[in-house]
Amino acid sequence: MERRITIEEEKIYCEDYQMRMLQVNRIEGLLSVKGRGADGKSYYDYDVSGKISMKAMYEKNTLSGEAIRVFLKRFLEVVGETKRYLLDIHHILLKPEYIYFEEGKYYFCYYPPGGANLWEEFHRLTEYFVKQADYKDQDCVQMIFILHKETLEENYSLEKLAARCLEKGEEAEPDIVEAEYEKPEHDWITKQERGNIVMEETENMWMPMRRFLKRHRKPKWGNWDGLYIEEEEL
Repeated sequence: MERRITIEEEKIYCEDYQMRMLQVNRIEGLLSVKGRGADGKSYYDYDVSGKISMKAMYEKNTLSGEAIRVFLKRFLEVVGETKRYLLDIHHILLKPEYIYFEEGKYYFCYYPPGGANLWEEFHRLTEYFVKQADYKDQDCVQMIFILHKETLEENYSLEKLAARCLEKGEEAEPDIVEAEYEKPEHDWITKQERGNIVMEETENMWMPMRRFLKRHRKPKWGNWDGLYIEEEEL
């Protein structure tokens, strides 16, 4: 059974080159969309059959570092495909309720009447990442800090920033010390003592990030109020 979401626009529907491009081509990473008009309004119907929104995925779950990498890789691919078909990348919606997931891949809504700045929207999305992050995941916290901090700059490079996070994961090396303590010859007392130390160090290291959520809010993009992270707080 087909499942869809509809976005309504208070304008008379006019099918422009964007809708024709979306209908003639199957663009990887963009949700299938159909436009229609009624009562002086425009309606855009997106097929989300078999998919779940990012918002629903993380209502009760936390966001891991690996999940962020999966998203970033797919997002870069979609931005590239959108450009290849001569579509405006600023019409890609980045609110969690309009980003969908299925079988390891993310899918995005391309909204023809849109026009919000993609870089500003991506910064807002990093705020969502801050709120949904798994603060026990060191890799996740580090990436979120990088993404949030760098996107505060008005002229940042989205491609370079995402690539930096993706390369960081590929270059990560196994924890040799961790492997050593998993060997049979180490008794359970040693493991327990070491485990307590690691837990204490982790709490001390990442506690500042948790305090970000309790900080006062400051405006960044227009009238938007978001969490403002200062690098020196770490």
